[in-house]
Amino acid sequence: MFGALLLVGAGCLPVACSTGGSDRVVDVLGTWEGNEQEVFEDVVAPFEEDTGIDVRFKGTRDVAAVLAGLVDEGDPPEIAVLSSPGDLLHYAKTNKLAPLDGLHPGYAPEWLAPGRVNGRQLAVVLKAALKSTIWFNPAKLARVGDPKPTTWTQLQSTTAKLRAAGITPWCMGLASSTTSGWPGTDWIEDLVLARSGSDIYDAWAGGRLSWQSKEIRAAWQAWGELSTSPDTVPGGSIGTLLTGFDKSAELLDPRGGCVFDHQGSFVSGNYADRTPPGTRRDYDTFAFPGFGTPSPREVAGDVAAMFHATPAARDLLDYLISTQAQERWVRSGTALSPDRNVSPKAYRDEVTQALGAELAGAPAIRFDASDLMPTTMRSAFQRAVSAYVSAPADLDRILDDLDRVRAMAY
Repeated sequence: MFGALLLVGAGCLPVACSTGGSDRVVDVLGTWEGNEQEVFEDVVAPFEEDTGIDVRFKGTRDVAAVLAGLVDEGDPPEIAVLSSPGDLLHYAKTNKLAPLDGLHPGYAPEWLAPGRVNGRQLAVVLKAALKSTIWFNPAKLARVGDPKPTTWTQLQSTTAKLRAAGITPWCMGLASSTTSGWPGTDWIEDLVLARSGSDIYDAWAGGRLSWQSKEIRAAWQAWGELSTSPDTVPGGSIGTLLTGFDKSAELLDPRGGCVFDHQGSFVSGNYADRTPPGTRRDYDTFAFPGFGTPSPREVAGDVAAMFHATPAARDLLDYLISTQAQERWVRSGTALSPDRNVSPKAYRDEVTQALGAELAGAPAIRFDASDLMPTTMRSAFQRAVSAYVSAPADLDRILDDLDRVRAMAY
């Protein structure tokens, strides 16, 4: 998020020469485990070698709760990385976060907004995801002779044709441990943004618009036409509730499965890993269909904040948002970069190159609305998604309940 600060001929990374702080250890808490943690360790390896700073990373899927406990004990890490800015920025109210003013991004200005409070930069996006994306199986789509849909009406028509041909149109799964429901929030966010535009989206994400407003209600109903219709998703509503969000096997299964999957760019590695080397790729993407006018793209990202303003921690953040580190990150296939200076050649395959170009060239972006919401609001939104799939006739009650949470959360 903060540009390339590469020093030519200096023989070290930019931050290696920037400070003489005595603290040479940086504790980082984040959500990454498994392959994502290995990628992070690979990204920081040159930094550690050049600076002598020891980056100690702890990964946990329950990062918000772990961080809250450490803050309460008065022993937070130097840097915490979360997927939801709302979980970090509430610490600004009690002055727990160190200001990050002075960092210089190579990103579009919109990427700064999720980490800004009252004009001060308190958090930064480290790696990005492009949402507003549909993954599809070209061979399966060809069975009904339709091109990639570019409007919502076309998407509805193609979905109906696939259903009539006995082909299950959509992969859809809401299960995700303690955050089950979040894939459905992405659907509703995309529909609000595409149907009603940025101003409505911003007011809703910021708690200034009722969940019962016509714009928000219309988004739920449009998603319900897909998520609750018979023969649209594998296993119907029950299947949607019980299936995990990682549904790549269903999309790639040539004998059955489904044709479309609404998911962010972060699943690219799942699809690539399921494609044997040397074989033809049987998946591709297209942008979330709009409603007649170009709409902003929804994005997400892992966001870092600093709880202890040590020179070593500042050096690490400077490095992580540099073009050098960003290019190392995207080569892994686990992330996109909002840094406009990252070369398209840094991405590992044609699909991620195309997604990276779409992200860099998007005329406007908006950060994932639920990730911007206070924790209690986001959790209620996720639960409401599951409740709606179970009982779509209860939409009035569900939206009323969400408004009750809104009144207390903001």
